[in-house]
Amino acid sequence: MNSQNRWRRSNGTLRAWFATKAKAIAFAENPMNTAYHGNIPVLCLKPGCDSWRLSQPHWPDARAAAKAWVN
Repeated sequence: MNSQNRWRRSNGTLRAWFATKAKAIAFAENPMNTAYHGNIPVLCLKPGCDSWRLSQPHWPDARAAAKAWVN
């Protein structure tokens, strides 16, 4: 997978990504972070990616991730 395009949104903008879930949580909880504050970590499901990204809680991938954590 091309690392330049791996973490781009469908509109072409770059998406923040993290090597671990803990780093994604720490970034989302940082009060200085206004763009991703309140988002939850989601494991990227793209083949070969194995990284974490942040999604807004109401997005389908975030709801699925939250449900998986409970079960």
